[in-house]
Amino acid sequence: MLRIIFLHIIYVFIFGITINAQAPLYYYQGTSNDSGFTLKKKLHTIISNQSISWNYSDIPEFYKQTDRDLYYEQDSSLLDIYSENPTGADPYNYYYENNSLIAGASSEGEGWNREHIYSQSFFYNNYPMYSDLHALVPADARVNQRRSNYPFGKVDIPTFTSLNGTKVGPSNMLGFTNTVTEPIDEFKGDVARMLLYMAVRYENLLPWFNYTNVRNPLDSLSEKAFKDWSLNILLQWHQQDPVSQKEMDRNNIIFTIQGNRNPFIDHPEFANAIWTNLPSNNSIPDAPYRIDIDKKGAHFIVISWPPVPDIDLLGYEVFLNNENVGTTTMNTYVLDHLDTNSNYNIKVRSYSTSYIFSPFTQLNTTTLNSDTFSSELFISKVIVGTEFNKAIELTNNTGHTVDLRNYYLNIRQQNLSSGNLYWSSNKIQLEGTLEHHDKLVILNPLANLNCIDNNKANILSNATPLQLDGNFAIELSYKDNKRIDLLGNPYSIGDYAVEKSLYRKEEIKEPQSIFDITEWDLYPVNYCESLGDTVNNNTGNNSITVPLKKLSIYPNPNKEGIWYVNGADLEKIKELKVLNLTGKILSVQQYPFKNGNNRISIPNIHSGWFFICFDNKCYPVLIP
Repeated sequence: MLRIIFLHIIYVFIFGITINAQAPLYYYQGTSNDSGFTLKKKLHTIISNQSISWNYSDIPEFYKQTDRDLYYEQDSSLLDIYSENPTGADPYNYYYENNSLIAGASSEGEGWNREHIYSQSFFYNNYPMYSDLHALVPADARVNQRRSNYPFGKVDIPTFTSLNGTKVGPSNMLGFTNTVTEPIDEFKGDVARMLLYMAVRYENLLPWFNYTNVRNPLDSLSEKAFKDWSLNILLQWHQQDPVSQKEMDRNNIIFTIQGNRNPFIDHPEFANAIWTNLPSNNSIPDAPYRIDIDKKGAHFIVISWPPVPDIDLLGYEVFLNNENVGTTTMNTYVLDHLDTNSNYNIKVRSYSTSYIFSPFTQLNTTTLNSDTFSSELFISKVIVGTEFNKAIELTNNTGHTVDLRNYYLNIRQQNLSSGNLYWSSNKIQLEGTLEHHDKLVILNPLANLNCIDNNKANILSNATPLQLDGNFAIELSYKDNKRIDLLGNPYSIGDYAVEKSLYRKEEIKEPQSIFDITEWDLYPVNYCESLGDTVNNNTGNNSITVPLKKLSIYPNPNKEGIWYVNGADLEKIKELKVLNLTGKILSVQQYPFKNGNNRISIPNIHSGWFFICFDNKCYPVLIP
């Protein structure tokens, strides 16, 4: 079933903008005069905003839209960069209809699976990275195994060569001598742009990745991101293998599925603008003049300092009791998870765009004995409704801004063979910050709740924890698996929230590592009130919303321009529109299914991608 939801509706008749072979005109607004790490930061903000994290199991269905061979043999087979022969017959082909998705293989041609171009071990298998389509492609299972988590680079003498010429072997690059994988020339630029995307999209999370792994091409430096040996070869491949039509089409389709774009496909010049001619100023920047205490409580201290007036300044490092606790580009920082009535030594130093560090400025201060704030974030609402109506709300009453990157959501699962329970290996790592007194809403993107517009949720995710069923425990943890809050029993399966909404009682201000049902008010299925303190009171709207999860269009792709639609309440759909990629309306039908017919016929349409929209909710369709 095609399960694509367009929460970012980007068509002319809704937002008055145009889709074309590149990004909508508004998308990169404000970046035209920027370069270096300033440009990189702006791109990070753009492509991170409201992107949708789908479940890993959703990806094969999406591949039917993003990764078909319409460019070489043009036979709609699975397009695999490890087996495609651009100048002749492929050594083997996979077709989505043959259901050849497998876990592993002993030789090429047995089946395919999902390949993380930036290996999942480097980000500990966490969402949203785990299912990001911009760097997740279908690949032959055997070649994927041989690639392992080796970085991409230039191979000296290969120890393995795939049937299309992809090589694995010792590196022939300055600065790295371990094993690397080298794709064929046709796809070197594709790989490079996927990795450049990852460095920008997850800029703020890089210090949380496993950068100590020698195979990881990314470093802990959020701004520069890449290790030198990797950056050099990726920029070279990016120039030698320009953006192809395949990449542009894939980027456009992922935009409709995931809500964000790869900027290096839309604007190849961004790569050089960011990473070429990096600063080489070796002068030592000034240290902060002083450190001030802005606010403190029993478990936190908020510090600030006067900005260092240096045009070459990149940011500041903060140390607590001689431990590096983080960096910031601002002149303020929150130190939290502190002990009550305890003395702390705080040091701050500035660093330049060349990563030259200043001397330290420091002070000593003591936390309070007590305060009126919560010691931690806590889960304040959980909705376990019908189908995909799933939501989790977090509340911040800590008295300070919370860095969400330290927090993870996870769900208990069961081994079907042994019956044993285990925590999922694919947690959701949160992003951004949450201000004091604010709430964070994490919503399944397929939800259809009446109290919140999906686009207004802070995080849209169909990751495993957001498929909660009210039987398996849910956990909010901090850093190294320190449990902060818990719903359900992690040692057994039991109905604590099946088809219910749980709202934490107003008097509860602290999380609990052991679930206590008496702390919660229970409401009936799909109850949704004040989620994130945002209530949709437009209950008088008579328009019909058809949940996309109930619709499927088939066959897709097809050569005839005729589709069939399966779904509930089709007769209630008021309007059907067909658009091309420029947003031009090609056809409009009123009440297209009023006679019980589920057939759509669009005459005089030539080959290409189109969008079929039901009451402004749209699907991509393809005529090969």
